[in-house]
Amino acid sequence: MLSKLRDRHPVAVAIACAALQFLVTLAILLVGKSLAPPEQFGKIKLVAFASTLVVPIVLAQMLGLWRELGLQRFRVTPLFIASLAVCIPYLLLGLRVPDGTGIGGAVSVQAVNAFAEELLFRGVIFALLIRLPLARALLINALLFGAMHLLHGIMDGNWAAAGHQALVTILGGLVFVAVRADTGSLWPPILLHMLLNLSVIFSNGEASRATGSLVIADSVSRTLQLAVFVVLVWKAWRSAAAVPIARSAFTQR
Repeated sequence: MLSKLRDRHPVAVAIACAALQFLVTLAILLVGKSLAPPEQFGKIKLVAFASTLVVPIVLAQMLGLWRELGLQRFRVTPLFIASLAVCIPYLLLGLRVPDGTGIGGAVSVQAVNAFAEELLFRGVIFALLIRLPLARALLINALLFGAMHLLHGIMDGNWAAAGHQALVTILGGLVFVAVRADTGSLWPPILLHMLLNLSVIFSNGEASRATGSLVIADSVSRTLQLAVFVVLVWKAWRSAAAVPIARSAFTQR
């Protein structure tokens, strides 16, 4: 039954998957905030963080999408190599280790965070939406990824900041999903996602804010993110071939 619903209504099922993760995370945070003392809220965040890994695994199992998640080996493509350039503007600001941040801990957290978010959006949701025309599938994927980050508005009450974060995340989603489509694998967007987050965390951004260098770095990186997406769609349109993905997996059922 779920496989038929998945195949007939991919957009609706994709939205439902993103909404489920949104609501599970929100419920954990709100319940924890109301019941746990403030000094324990960090542990509540860890539980919410863990849910971002559990939910996509459950969804992949329920929807029968394990074969389409892209967990196989991947080939390095020129577009993937070019996509790494989105990190360079932040690295050019210089590097620093923020106070209270350990390099090993930050790398571990960002690795898990990237894997969990990509498993849902470029794994489960990508596998659902790839039945659509390519540009539409990729745009919807990025929009759902951005909408997920509106969660900050509910928790913090700062909707202006949350809206800005959602727009920034949509651009990130565009480059991640473009790399996923181009390589046919989930591992490259996981790596890119992790490296981009780490380049922001360890860049000398705060010291560069007063000079306007951080704004320039943000602008250049986001322009490059959009450019990677545009190039992927242009390549697909020009070649009249979708992407190097085994679409036969969707037709052999």
